[in-house]
Amino acid sequence: MQFRKKLAALGIAAGTAALVLAATPALAGSHAASKGITAPESAYGAVYGKAATANNPTIPLAWRGQVYAGGVFSPNGAPPKKGQDHTFTTSAGNLTVVVSTPPSNGESVNPQACHFAFWTDVVFSVVGGKSTGKFAGTSGPGAVEFYEGGYVPRCTSGKHKGQCNLSNNAPELTKGAIATFLLSAVLTTP
Repeated sequence: MQFRKKLAALGIAAGTAALVLAATPALAGSHAASKGITAPESAYGAVYGKAATANNPTIPLAWRGQVYAGGVFSPNGAPPKKGQDHTFTTSAGNLTVVVSTPPSNGESVNPQACHFAFWTDVVFSVVGGKSTGKFAGTSGPGAVEFYEGGYVPRCTSGKHKGQCNLSNNAPELTKGAIATFLLSAVLTTP
């Protein structure tokens, strides 16, 4: 099952990358008179098992595109709101973004397999004036998806014996747990 999740995560990354790459020629054409470079940027990371079951999992990220860097992501509290700034700290500088639209959230539960999944998608615009290092002065659109999935145990007694324990205090199983972060953007350098 974990293999299929990894394939699904890679499929999401490939699909998002394809959308970003498809948009790049159009965006590059609109900036032809500038001296900047327009190209895709992505950051991806995943943790599995016990690390994924933490309340705020810490996910190591690999940044690739115009800027190659390392970083981490850890969700803290509620998803961001439209108009809110967020800064991603990397080894090559900070990328500051502003949330462009209200985030969308989703969830699914498979009661036969006792599997659950939650995700948040956030669309943003880069705030180059607040970004630092190799991200200083950059601009462009992007999106983030944070995903968590895993399994809960079945009830072992009582009237719900054999059914999935979907109560708020049900312990998440470490086997099959996953947390992923994917950022895709089209950055234009000054």
